[in-house]
Amino acid sequence: MSSPSQESILTAAGRLFGERGYRAVTVRDIAAEAGVSAALVMKLFISKAKLFAAVQPDESLLTELTVPASELGGALVFRVLMRRERGMQEPWAMIPINVHDAPDPDASRNELRERYLGSIAKLIGDATPDRRYASTVTALMTGFGETVRTLGLFDGWDFDELVAYYGGIVQTQIDACTAAHS
Repeated sequence: MSSPSQESILTAAGRLFGERGYRAVTVRDIAAEAGVSAALVMKLFISKAKLFAAVQPDESLLTELTVPASELGGALVFRVLMRRERGMQEPWAMIPINVHDAPDPDASRNELRERYLGSIAKLIGDATPDRRYASTVTALMTGFGETVRTLGLFDGWDFDELVAYYGGIVQTQIDACTAAHS
């Protein structure tokens, strides 16, 4: 169980890393935002790199989906929009930031690629050697998450209309995967 100090540090770090990126954020910045000392941040998390790793988005957003395969596209889009409405961190939007600003971008790229592609491939049943359908769904969702977060291109759209519209685009790849494996 984490302490209130740990939670405030994780919240502050997640927000600051998400806004500014890894390199632009200092331990002192995180400590000030969390209302604790930099020494406490270091005591609890050992290093800025370990704190960065601790606030990485959780792909459980993929493993906890319990909808029929025919509704997965809409469910993925729905979750992005719900996180936006609740002001929560967006894992899909964080992928590019987490790679580019990681202490070791190549290792981060490989780890995130395997984590997301593996989760999506399992979710949609993609058994192709190159995981082509999982790759396309991952690309669509990463772009959508980043677009919603950064550019606000879908601001003003009706929530349900956007779920149906963009969810349908994602669903075409999921359906293509199902058809290819039938």
